Amino acid sequence: MSRFKDAVAADIKAVFINGLEFADEHDINGETVLAVVDGDIIQERNSRSYSEYPEGVFQQQLMVFVAAEDLPERPVKGELFFLDNERYIVDMCSENMGILEITIEANDS
Repeated sequence: MSRFKDAVAADIKAVFINGLEFADEHDINGETVLAVVDGDIIQERNSRSYSEYPEGVFQQQLMVFVAAEDLPERPVKGELFFLDNERYIVDMCSENMGILEITIEANDS
């Protein structure tokens, strides 16, 4: 591995998923891990229009950032996903230099 990749790998827990900064302990599918959960970034990235959902149906969407090594399996689109004992569906999951970016959603009223 290159020195840069080694430095990025070391920074995942020391900087990006740091419990003293932004990350908190969350129960993800029965595993207690440090993760950053963000609902605001979805508003900035969301390109869906409200007309995609039937009238009266609201979607709660969250973005979960977690070290890939902390989850035994990488989530896939359409899979059930439990965050702090709340049920969601995985909308998207991508990995960026060792960090999983998981978009989850649930119907909200």
